[in-house]
Amino acid sequence: MYGQRVLIVLTSLAAEGCPQLAVQLARHWQRQGLQVVLLCLRDKPTDLRPEFEVLGISIHTFELGRGLARYPRLTWLSYRLCRRIRPQAVLSFPLGWHAFLAMGARAAGVLRVCAHVGNLPPVWTGSAFAKFKLLVQLGRPFTHRLLCCSEYIRAATVRDFAVAPRETRAIFNACDLEHFTALPPAPHAKPHPLPRLGMVARLEVHKDQPTLIGAVALLRDQGVAVELWLIGEGSLRPQLQALIAELGLTESVQLLGSRRDIPELLSQLDLFVFSARPDEGFGIALAEAMAAGVPIVATDVGACREVLDGSRCGLLVDPGNPAALAEGIRQVLADPQAARQRAAAARERALSLFSVAAMAEAYGQELGLA
Repeated sequence: MYGQRVLIVLTSLAAEGCPQLAVQLARHWQRQGLQVVLLCLRDKPTDLRPEFEVLGISIHTFELGRGLARYPRLTWLSYRLCRRIRPQAVLSFPLGWHAFLAMGARAAGVLRVCAHVGNLPPVWTGSAFAKFKLLVQLGRPFTHRLLCCSEYIRAATVRDFAVAPRETRAIFNACDLEHFTALPPAPHAKPHPLPRLGMVARLEVHKDQPTLIGAVALLRDQGVAVELWLIGEGSLRPQLQALIAELGLTESVQLLGSRRDIPELLSQLDLFVFSARPDEGFGIALAEAMAAGVPIVATDVGACREVLDGSRCGLLVDPGNPAALAEGIRQVLADPQAARQRAAAARERALSLFSVAAMAEAYGQELGLA
């Protein structure tokens, strides 16, 4: 692996799942002697830029413009960049766009191009999905493998994108386990007056904070007072603030914004709640909460079910249902012994399956780097 170079492609440097995975991969691969170069298709947001800069990683951006001309331009610019930096492999986190990246990279002599698949194929979008599927099909001759973040996503990718199973591989996303296991598990943290719930996720439409906020309102109406921390930033912040105010929860629900002290925050929670939609692909924050030993309530969608090993590592409730989520929260708070047992099983599962080293090794195999 020493002396080899890999190009990682991101849509942007927003503080969310894929850029965080890229930071972890880059850091691990650098320790193994691999040279990492980064390409961003958008110059904003730049939340995680400092994390890459501290590693000394070169960051390139493309000006693609608008309209159909973007696609051949992306191929041409990818070809030129790969001719200049000579990577052995390209890992693209954007899916769909990877087709044009792959064409340019392979024309420049790159041996392997892989693309990450982190979400359920959006078949419900109709004509938009038809275009998306066409892009995936265009990329097939130039793409070595589609790397899916779970078996749930892999099965949907084969089915809905109409690719062969051999063109895909499931590789779990990872979290930096050392950061989340260095602190005492959450049940041993300093107690606080009200049960403290938390969710870590971008404030975007593909998450489901509104259902969680609704559940907190129902709990209040039932005489169960809790405190909720929503950790993350995104375009839905104004709408969530309005919902919190409308439900009279300004004293109970805090929007903490994007934070860099997630392990410390998790150690202060009594319960981690992951309110997700069916298109959730994995949920890195869910794995982080497992590693931190926090009891978990999550919505019963495919990715959460797989990550939590059914209900062995966390309580699962119906998705998009504030009443079901409120009842799940009540149940966990009322039975702390069962919650601790599930949290211990979750911590053990996270340590065995969600390490950065295991993810980086599997990615390296597919990219021809190991």
